[in-house]
Amino acid sequence: MAVLSGSKQAGLLGAAGVAVILMTAVSVAQAQEASRAIAIELNGAEANDKACRLSFVFDNGLATGIDDMALELVLFEKDGRVNRFVVVRSAKVPAGKSRVRQFDIPGTECPSIARILVNDVKECKGAELTPAACADSIKVSTRSDIKFDN
Repeated sequence: MAVLSGSKQAGLLGAAGVAVILMTAVSVAQAQEASRAIAIELNGAEANDKACRLSFVFDNGLATGIDDMALELVLFEKDGRVNRFVVVRSAKVPAGKSRVRQFDIPGTECPSIARILVNDVKECKGAELTPAACADSIKVSTRSDIKFDN
């Protein structure tokens, strides 16, 4: 077993401390970046009369509230063909809060939808928000059998 002198031991401990501080700073920066996202989760899809009801959870991790956001979604069929384009609106989602929104897609059976794409952000209203800034902040996920991406 090697024995380190006081100055070498202090140097190694100092280097290890710097490494821990840097790793912590990177972790904090990553967490802050993730928290500045607009997380949109496709939470479910269920039949509703002659429509497919899609449930979304909007988590606003931005520092400012969203007054309204209009998303252009593209629904794809199982064979990959585009079924239709729809525009859905988030309505008000305060900063740091979550809201659940449901949208009925008439004339569509849920099992026929294989994938939903966030194709564009048509509008994004709120203090200092633009459609481009909102689009860059969107992170999507799904709890459904339907693939959801942007």
